[in-house]
Amino acid sequence: MPKLKLITFGCQANDLDSERITGLLLREGFTLTEQEEEADLILLNTCAIREKAEHKVYSRLGSFQALKRQRAGLKIGVCGCVAQQEGQALLNRFPYLDFVVGPGQLTAIPPLLAGATRGVETARAPGYSYPVNAPVQRRSGIRAWVSIMEGCDRFCTFCVVPFTRGRERSRPAQDIIEEIRGLKRQGYREVTLLGQTVNSYGSKLTPPISFVELLRHIDQLVGEYMRIRFTSPHPSDVTVELADAIAELPSLCEQIHLPVQSGSDRILHRMKRGYNRDEYLEKVALLRARAPEIAITTDIIVGFPGETEEDFRATLDLMQEVGFDSAFIFKYSPRPHTEAERMPDQLPEEVQGRWLEQALALLNRLSLERNRSYIGRTVEVLVNLEEAKGDSGRHTGRTRQNKIVHFAGEGVADGSLASVAITGATPLYLQGELVC
Repeated sequence: MPKLKLITFGCQANDLDSERITGLLLREGFTLTEQEEEADLILLNTCAIREKAEHKVYSRLGSFQALKRQRAGLKIGVCGCVAQQEGQALLNRFPYLDFVVGPGQLTAIPPLLAGATRGVETARAPGYSYPVNAPVQRRSGIRAWVSIMEGCDRFCTFCVVPFTRGRERSRPAQDIIEEIRGLKRQGYREVTLLGQTVNSYGSKLTPPISFVELLRHIDQLVGEYMRIRFTSPHPSDVTVELADAIAELPSLCEQIHLPVQSGSDRILHRMKRGYNRDEYLEKVALLRARAPEIAITTDIIVGFPGETEEDFRATLDLMQEVGFDSAFIFKYSPRPHTEAERMPDQLPEEVQGRWLEQALALLNRLSLERNRSYIGRTVEVLVNLEEAKGDSGRHTGRTRQNKIVHFAGEGVADGSLASVAITGATPLYLQGELVC
């Protein structure tokens, strides 16, 4: 049987796409391998959101040239956002590359493998792109990703997503509900709903359905048996109705990843984010008023074109005012086709690096402070032994706030809900002892 080595870069959407690719190719008779040297097919599922991630792809591709010469019949393919962004240019740059497939054309992989020539499939069909009956080979039996929409209409000046994943398309609500119904039958305990601006879901469907309506339909199906999360929402689409749903629905976790990107009104305007600092803080206040236990995480870009020391200080001030539980903080990197790439006042690497270190140091303090507030409390943990990293004496799981908990105790089943008394904290995780 032919063997597949699949390498994934990037976000949860790419993780789900890799599960889709795996399902397609297992159906074609492939088996999985971790060893590149024994693979008959090597696929790189790529991310283009930052320059560093793209360079990692090119580095890995370069390392396969010698392997391609050594192994007769080895095929190499690139999928995902770099494939969509670069298309034919990838085949030109890497003559030993066999095919290039965008994120909307994953089902083209088997036909491309069967063909005798090199190929590119990046044409995007209208509507939600992935067929309902296409297989998904999930890596976990407890937590699952479910895509509810693709693409984005906002065109933030730094973001390549509208160019790599296209304009916003929502998946029919009934298809989503049926997929989650199947996951419930299979014993899954947690589902994360995925979309580039997930809370703008449904406005283009006929008839339209709101994101909160979808959440309420899902809650009626899964109740307290399953935890529901979603990522990533846009702050402009956080409504009173969404805050109420987080507070009221038993299945919906008290956690939200709410990208802010900057604390400076001037930079937010240059980014075309569609909100200002005060409006973002109002959304945070609304969420915490409705759901006091909510954990709020975010994305932050430092060193955006034209950013000044004053702008950066505004971001640090906002981080402290919100008191984020965690954050992904990155240096700005120019992306092809974006407006920010063409801005003249790009910042030097030295400034970006210095600001990144300062922001990460502050985040470390904030995360530790938030996590220490759990010491002495007993929390509900969804046990996931896959995250335990081989320590047989300790277990691992996550709270409803998505905080990782390492804890000791006997007789804990994978996928069960455990009560854990929190005894310690670090910026990255909590420590505890099993109560029951």
